[in-house]
Amino acid sequence: MVCQNTNFREAISPKERLVVTLRYLATGVSFRSLSFSFRLGVTTVQRIVRDTCQILWQVLQPYEMPSPDKNHWQLVADTFYKKWQFPNCIGAIDGKHVEMKAPSLSGSLYWNYKGYPSIVFIAVIDAFSRYTVIEVGAYGSSTDGGIFQNTRFYQQLSENTLNVPMDNPIPGTDTVMPYVFIGDEAFPLEYHLTRPFPRRSLTDEKKIFNNRLSRARRLVECAFGISANMWRIFLKPIETQPDFACDIIKSVCILHNFILNNEPHRMKIVDSEESWTSPTQNMGRAETVLNRRPSNKAMEVRDKFTTYFVSPTGSVPWQNIL
Repeated sequence: MVCQNTNFREAISPKERLVVTLRYLATGVSFRSLSFSFRLGVTTVQRIVRDTCQILWQVLQPYEMPSPDKNHWQLVADTFYKKWQFPNCIGAIDGKHVEMKAPSLSGSLYWNYKGYPSIVFIAVIDAFSRYTVIEVGAYGSSTDGGIFQNTRFYQQLSENTLNVPMDNPIPGTDTVMPYVFIGDEAFPLEYHLTRPFPRRSLTDEKKIFNNRLSRARRLVECAFGISANMWRIFLKPIETQPDFACDIIKSVCILHNFILNNEPHRMKIVDSEESWTSPTQNMGRAETVLNRRPSNKAMEVRDKFTTYFVSPTGSVPWQNIL
């Protein structure tokens, strides 16, 4: 929207529009409070925040969260191995419920298993806790695989159209392995997506695999924690319509990447494992488990990782702390 000065008033400048939006995202205050602070109408503030969130995504997304190609995935895998000692890993994946005010006449559509209305966003994170892929907008009531299985990311993963590099030997060995995303028990075990072993009847080797995977996977929890503490809008229910809330979440994710890319000292937060336990109030874990038996190839991939982690080539000193 292009705003122009008139004989009756001056248009609200782009700078002030950005300030209003950043104040809203960073503090989570109500639109009414912002209207008093900036001497603007409540409806005007709402329109400014929504338009600016959409513009932030449109302008920054090609630079801060571009569609990954094979070179990008390869760079992520190299960094995961160097920083977190997990080879052939191209991202950590998780889903979160973002609390919101339920729209009128929506019934139980947005009410999740924790008892509050929400929308779900699923994110893939790189080795620096930057968002690589996000899927926003699933109903909070969606469970039993409906959330993840209906995402565009999962469809591309299943159809092998994500530009994932060809299988490659694990560093230091001749064992050819696929590049994989890592998730927790809520995600299915696939050829390009691995998860921990079930907690029952764990051998020492399986415990080591779970420890190694959990250490790398917690980067996605770190990303959610950084976003929630930097952008306080995540620490209270979002009181907007669902499509507006999706714009807010997308803008926060793109600003998260922008700040980490342009303020390198913030990377130290990611490197500190103490930060991984940051609470994410109003961002509950999404239940996305798919109740089906994994393929033999998927189980073989996980078994090969387990063998590598207990071998002299792949083991690390701290992994034996079970």
